[in-house]
Amino acid sequence: MNSSGKTGCGCLIFILVCCLVAAGLLAHPISLKFLGNQFRYEDKVFPSEAIFIPRFHEDRNGELYIDAFREYWAGNGKTIYAEDDKMFGASILEPIQKMAKARNIKEEAVKKIETGGDGITATLNVKKQFAAMGYRKVIILVPEYASRRFHLLYEGSGDGGKTIYLIKPVNVSYFKKDRWWKDGPSRLLLLKELYSMGSNAADRFKHGEKKE
Repeated sequence: MNSSGKTGCGCLIFILVCCLVAAGLLAHPISLKFLGNQFRYEDKVFPSEAIFIPRFHEDRNGELYIDAFREYWAGNGKTIYAEDDKMFGASILEPIQKMAKARNIKEEAVKKIETGGDGITATLNVKKQFAAMGYRKVIILVPEYASRRFHLLYEGSGDGGKTIYLIKPVNVSYFKKDRWWKDGPSRLLLLKELYSMGSNAADRFKHGEKKE
């Protein structure tokens, strides 16, 4: 698969965002608000076979999972897949299933998925698993500040076009999008996003797209 266009697009967006950051730090709050919005991306969500929630350690109150339960009840996903992680040495799946059960969702409707890495490596691993399960459409729920990065990841790291991935940004309480420059944790999150986007772009430039 020829990925030079997608790779160049990702690098260009990253360079543009870096320039906007440099300019925005000295600009009017309206420009800073505009800058924060550049990290946000949203697809139109429609009924899909699965809902996928990547692990975000900042989401201490489980806001992404709660939003996933809402999408499930809305009929937008038949199964919820949560990226597995360890909490006090145990899988986080059980507490997520308990959260689901409290909302009258059967525990078996919530399953875990192993990513086996970060960035492009994790994306390719997840795509392979969903393709193997025969899923055609998957909704990915992420905090809005990370939605642009996940769009670039799942658009640019392919499985031969077998599965459509729909990015749904979630408004989380711990990120202040409209005044991120005044909030220390929010500024840090955007800096981390810049680093991650740059790392992914560099990885793609160095190694290119992997062929399925």
